[in-house]
Amino acid sequence: MDNGLAFANQRHSRNISYSNRTPLTRRITKGPLEVEDPIAPSLTSQAHTSTTEAAAVPIPPTPSSTTTANPLSPTNPLAVRPRSRSPLLPSTATTKDLSFLLHPSNFHKISQTDVPPPFRSTPAAPGTPLPVLHREGHYYRAALLAASSLITDSNLSPKQIFELLYVRLASLTLINQTPLAGKESLVLGDIHSPFYLSDDTGECILPWELRVLAVGLQALEAGDAKRGVQGYYDLAVYARMRIRDSSDAEVKGLWKARLRDLGIWAGNTLIEMGDLEAGKRHFESLANATANAEEKKRLSSWVAMLCLRMGDLEAARAWTSSGDDDHEAGETATKSLPHTKNDILNPLLAMTSGNYENAVSEWRALLNSPHAVLAKQNLAVCLLYTGHLPETTLLLSQLIATNHAFHALTFNLATVYELSMDKSREKKMQLAERVAEGLRRDRDEVDGRMMERRNVDFKLG
Repeated sequence: MDNGLAFANQRHSRNISYSNRTPLTRRITKGPLEVEDPIAPSLTSQAHTSTTEAAAVPIPPTPSSTTTANPLSPTNPLAVRPRSRSPLLPSTATTKDLSFLLHPSNFHKISQTDVPPPFRSTPAAPGTPLPVLHREGHYYRAALLAASSLITDSNLSPKQIFELLYVRLASLTLINQTPLAGKESLVLGDIHSPFYLSDDTGECILPWELRVLAVGLQALEAGDAKRGVQGYYDLAVYARMRIRDSSDAEVKGLWKARLRDLGIWAGNTLIEMGDLEAGKRHFESLANATANAEEKKRLSSWVAMLCLRMGDLEAARAWTSSGDDDHEAGETATKSLPHTKNDILNPLLAMTSGNYENAVSEWRALLNSPHAVLAKQNLAVCLLYTGHLPETTLLLSQLIATNHAFHALTFNLATVYELSMDKSREKKMQLAERVAEGLRRDRDEVDGRMMERRNVDFKLG
């Protein structure tokens, strides 16, 4: 069964050469659905001002600057950093030649061979603006449109170029095309290069969100996770300098928040490397260093989850209660952080200990709480282990019927189908059709969720 704690370990490598307009690569140091893809191979020989013949979505003259929402957040240590808007972002007004970022050969065809047929016809209407695609979770189409705009629009400003690159790379990551995103991120070269410094102000012209995303993707493509950790530390040095040099409280607050996010990214990279002990120590240090009760409770819950994965139940129990030293502050924090409450971690501890009967009782007690969806999902898993397969199927199916089709749920229900019937593939395909139909039917209520799914979500591979 999917326990939601799997970490990707894939690493890829690729040699690449840059034109003389691209910054030199820095020496690594040690330290602290069914639409035609317009980015077809035939385009790679065309100039970047050429048009795409089979673009599925009409391309606006310029991309909208409307704020886009992203369901993922750095407050989730397994998530991609979302795009955030801030008046404090550096100006990208520059006379630098960025045409090397617009060449069709920078972008790759996105395969849909691992997309279930019900999801190959996106519910997004043709002509939907890029911000709407991204906000509604149509990341496949958003990735196509961002690349098409970069290739065909010759009037893009540097700011628009970097925003479109960010949307392209983030969207690829969100549709499980992270290796492809890693390859495409290499076009940026060394993001710390003087090439990306403003001639007027000396500030980096790359948006912060793009810099953070590029660090992780380029390390992935190089097959060197330690490079990612080093990259986050380099950005942390920059953030500390901005905190030190600024006298504006708003600016200081922004950079302090970014510094905290970098700490989370660095710890997450350690976990992805498989070094759970180092990741645990890292998050322990972050939890012990913060004086904010809400932040401490969040970080403590992550450490507790890591301890559970490592099999250290005593440490997990200790960290489960470590955020409650200040009872009043703890109560306030847990109201806004339901996934870190002890009433969630305690039944998880029981499950890890193999005490499924107690876990069943504790999850049942939460079925009318704000954690009902999480409780019902885990209750179904416990019931499976205690031999109550029909009730497991019923609970998971009820969640699907109410449009809570997250990955662990569909994966677990697909597993139940495999255990309980011979022709399970038909049932799994029907499950994919039900989920796709639910997303189309209730698209207004599922705003911001992933509208695409992969075969692995339904065990159709």
